[in-house]
Amino acid sequence: MIHLNMRRTLQAAFATAVLIGGAAMVSCDSVIYDDEGDCSVRFRVPFTYTMNILEADAFSSQVRSVTLYVFDKSGNLVLEKTESGDAVAVTGYKMDVDLAPGHYDMLAWCEGESPMADHTAFEIGRGQHPADFDAVLPLKGTAPGLYSDLDITPLYHGWVTDVVCEDTYGDVDLPTIDLTKDTNVIKVILENLDGREMKPSDFTISITGDNSEMDYRNQLAGSTGFVYRPWSLMAVSSQRPSKGRAADDDVTVVTGLFSELTLGRLVVGRAPMLSVTRNTDGTRLFNLNLIDFLLMVKGHYQGHFTNQQYLDRMDQHTLTFFIDADLNWYTANGVLINGWTVVPPQVEEF
Repeated sequence: MIHLNMRRTLQAAFATAVLIGGAAMVSCDSVIYDDEGDCSVRFRVPFTYTMNILEADAFSSQVRSVTLYVFDKSGNLVLEKTESGDAVAVTGYKMDVDLAPGHYDMLAWCEGESPMADHTAFEIGRGQHPADFDAVLPLKGTAPGLYSDLDITPLYHGWVTDVVCEDTYGDVDLPTIDLTKDTNVIKVILENLDGREMKPSDFTISITGDNSEMDYRNQLAGSTGFVYRPWSLMAVSSQRPSKGRAADDDVTVVTGLFSELTLGRLVVGRAPMLSVTRNTDGTRLFNLNLIDFLLMVKGHYQGHFTNQQYLDRMDQHTLTFFIDADLNWYTANGVLINGWTVVPPQVEEF
């Protein structure tokens, strides 16, 4: 009789444990479980910026603001969230997003910081569907004399599709959004080797383009023509040892003009034209396809990149042209592109 009672007691205890365990499993799918911790889900979107020439994550050092747009499988906006400042300036940044289980597309437009007090920025569209959220550069003037003459706040783009949010609990990392930088700083140097002073008023430096708008997929949209003008243009000079002499002997004074322009995304198939005009008589020294020139040194930077990958990863370029005593382009010295000497191609007729 005693053994029978013990067996019944053990059976009852086992049944109670099973019931409690089952209740715990059910509660973890629906409520906060007081004794065992939080059984809710927290989805997180990681961000990186490895689409640069070094192939290293530069997100925390360059990105200052992140805006994420989330769309459901019908293409409707269900979440918009922005974080900036110290919140994003951390290694391994992840944005918490409050989403129900389901399938989503995610668009990110992010910004860096301009070093100039007077600058401009791409404006992001508004709406309820991905196609509404394009990025447009504000232009000055009126057609056909539209132009941009300010530094542009660095702009970054990210787009991932069919992101699955599982019906689960705990911290869940969603697919990483790796950003592409859409702004480029072009430095153009005109160097006069005869030592004569050069003034900013001597030349007009410009780049014509049609890349003032990107869509949600980061493709160029529209074809409005306009002109990029330098936001910085100054006379510069330096001293170099004369050829064949020691550093402490006679020196050659090198003078020139240094200009900086900031452009939108450079895309293979488009033809932004870099031109320099001598203002004393209106003579155009050259009018060159900028993309063709930039790609001439691609082989010096991880040659496995495609042309478009190189343009997206290399966000600063310096081009040095040599000017002779008659203020013409001295092609015999070649052109320095990011420090590499190249032979100029056939100059376009104009």
